[in-house]
Amino acid sequence: MTKVLGLAAIAAAGVAVAAQLPEIKRYLKISRM
Repeated sequence: MTKVLGLAAIAAAGVAVAAQLPEIKRYLKISRM
């Protein structure tokens, strides 16, 4: 059961990072100027 919860947490984190990627890229572009 703990393995399933761990995988779910990793998947959720991956989805959150993927959702924020455009924001992160835009922020990096702005900070580089």
